[in-house]
Amino acid sequence: MIKSYIFDRMSIASQGGGRMIEELIQMGEYTQALSLLTDMNDENTRYLRLVCLVGLGEYAKAKAEGAWAKANAKETYYDVVSMYVTTLKELNEFDEAINILIEELSMPYIPYQYEMLFNTAYDEILLEKQEMNYEVESKNQIFSVEEIDQILKKKECNEDLLYMAIDQLQQLNVRMLIPTIREYLVNPYRHFFAKTLLLEIMIDQQVDEDLQIEKFGMIYDMNPTYMPLVLEQPQYSGILKYLENVIESDNPVLLEQCIDYLEYILYAFYPREIYDDEYNVWAAAIHYYVATLQSMDVDLEDLEIWYYCDKNEIEQQILALKQIEC
Repeated sequence: MIKSYIFDRMSIASQGGGRMIEELIQMGEYTQALSLLTDMNDENTRYLRLVCLVGLGEYAKAKAEGAWAKANAKETYYDVVSMYVTTLKELNEFDEAINILIEELSMPYIPYQYEMLFNTAYDEILLEKQEMNYEVESKNQIFSVEEIDQILKKKECNEDLLYMAIDQLQQLNVRMLIPTIREYLVNPYRHFFAKTLLLEIMIDQQVDEDLQIEKFGMIYDMNPTYMPLVLEQPQYSGILKYLENVIESDNPVLLEQCIDYLEYILYAFYPREIYDDEYNVWAAAIHYYVATLQSMDVDLEDLEIWYYCDKNEIEQQILALKQIEC
C-alpha cells in the first residue's frame, strides 16, 4: 500500500489513466502497473509511476523520477508533491521534505484538502526527524529557527511537536523569533500554557520588549525584563502556605496533588496578578477542586473555617478555575 500514514491519497480514478492500470494500482499490483506506464511525456503517467515506485519501496528511483515530475507537473502538481515528499521522508531526507512543505504552505493559495495534508505531513516529518536526531545527539539542536518559526505560525499544530519546539527554543536566541512570538501571545486561539512557556524563555533571556498577551479574554501589557518567573511570584508561596497549614498533617498525598495543580493554574493564568488577600480563597478553591477530582467529600462550610473565607467566594473561584479545563 501507499504510505497512507503520511498522505490520504486522492482516488486513482480521479487522476485519469487506463482503467486496467487504475485497477492494478488499487489491488497493489504495482510492478504490473508500472510496466504499462511508459509514456513519460504524460504527466498523469509520471504521477502514477511515483505511486507505483513508492508502493514498491523503490524510493531512490522514486526520488529521481519525482524531482522531474514535480518540475513539470500541472494538473497533478499537488499529488506529485505528496508522493515526492513521501519519498524523501522514507529516505530520511527530512530537511528537503520540510523545505518543500514550508514553501508550499507559504503560497497565497493552496487547495484546502492539500493544505490539510501538507500540515499533517509537516508535523509528522518534524517529529520523526526529532526522534531520529535525539537518538544520535540528544543535546544538540534538532529544529532550526525557521522550523520553530513555522510551528508557531501554524493554525493547528501537534501539541507534542509544539512543546518540543518550545523546549528547543530555550537553547536558541529567542530574539530571532520576537515578531512571531508577539503574534502568538495575542492570538486568543493559541494555548495559554504554551504562551506562558514562551514568556518564561524571554524572561530568562532578559528580552527588553513591550508586549501584550491574551489570557481568557483579558489582554495584559508587559515587558519580560521586569517580570518574575511563574513560580518566583509571591502568590505561589502565599497560596502554598495556606494549603500546607490545612492539609499537610492530615493528607500529604492530597497536598502534593494540590501543589501540582497550583503550579499548573499559575502557569495558566500568568501574568494575572493575585493579591495577598486572595490567597486563602485560591487555596480553598484548589483544595475543593482537587479533592473532588479524587472523589473525596469536602464540605464548603468546613473550607470556610479552615481558610478563613466566605463560601460564595470559594464557589466563584472554583468557576474561575474551570476556565482552564478545556
